[in-house]
Amino acid sequence: MSDGGEGLIDILTYHLGLEQVAVDVCDPLFRKTKAHYNINRNNGIAFIEMAQAAGLELLTPPERNPMFTTTYGVGELILHAIDNGAKKIVVGLGGSATNDGGIGMADALGFQFIDSKGNKLKPVGENLQLIDRIIPSPRDFQELSFEAMSDVYNPLIGPSGAAYTYGPQKGASASDVARLDEGLRHLMKLAGKNPSKVQPPGYGAAGGLGFGVAHFLGANLRSGIDMLMDMTGFDDQLDWADIILTGEGRIDNQTASGKLISGIAMRKRRNNKPLIAFCGAIDEFPEALFNQGLTAFFPVNPKLCTLEEALADTRHNLTTTAFNVASIIDV
Repeated sequence: MSDGGEGLIDILTYHLGLEQVAVDVCDPLFRKTKAHYNINRNNGIAFIEMAQAAGLELLTPPERNPMFTTTYGVGELILHAIDNGAKKIVVGLGGSATNDGGIGMADALGFQFIDSKGNKLKPVGENLQLIDRIIPSPRDFQELSFEAMSDVYNPLIGPSGAAYTYGPQKGASASDVARLDEGLRHLMKLAGKNPSKVQPPGYGAAGGLGFGVAHFLGANLRSGIDMLMDMTGFDDQLDWADIILTGEGRIDNQTASGKLISGIAMRKRRNNKPLIAFCGAIDEFPEALFNQGLTAFFPVNPKLCTLEEALADTRHNLTTTAFNVASIIDV
């Protein structure tokens, strides 16, 4: 399974037999990189994983700073899919290196972001506050259908918004986070939205790309895990399964709010099959996940180590932990 982040289109291709289309696009720092989207030629639905073009894993740790990263490459993927005959586009939101509110994506699709002096702005996080007006795209997207698969329920701005919740893990300093949040607030106002009102859940996904696809393209935001489970026949597989195994890089206070384990736990309640989760690390005891239906969780790292060491040893550590868990399961 996937909740909309990395691996989404690989999973969909496995289940749905999609055609893969390779494209040269910009990475989060505007450098050319190889990416792909997948399309169903029978119904014209294209699936795009935003992390292919704007993912955190495309950057080295010193390169990560959402003040300077962009979703421009995501827009290039969308544009290519449209020109390739797609009638409906589904965008997976997750794993981003960005906090640009989707202005990078919109820029690639023909929108222009202009400052008070009439200059076109580079579509990155640090320039959000400098936008004075938005020039619409000359393209007409009304005949197309857009959906976004969100892996979180976070709003766009505020303490639980895109910048404050996810900015630090993308390389933002405390002052950067405050500036990015103000920039997203400014973008909302320019879009005619009232920041003081309750924000739709998922606007803060992928550094505000959830808001961007909703506002610029009219996309419907949906729970990524629920949408994927529906498309892949998850409920039918639950009927014959004896036990459910899943995983997460880190279990923390975000995991119970729309992440993969949470979605699976909520869906499997009807038959109460045991649900076991493997994780790389745990920040706090996941009481909310147990209330949702998690049976047990197992961190896979056997000793204290750096993130780089944990990533390098993941295959071995996960294999060992899974072997030990399976050895005591009586099915």
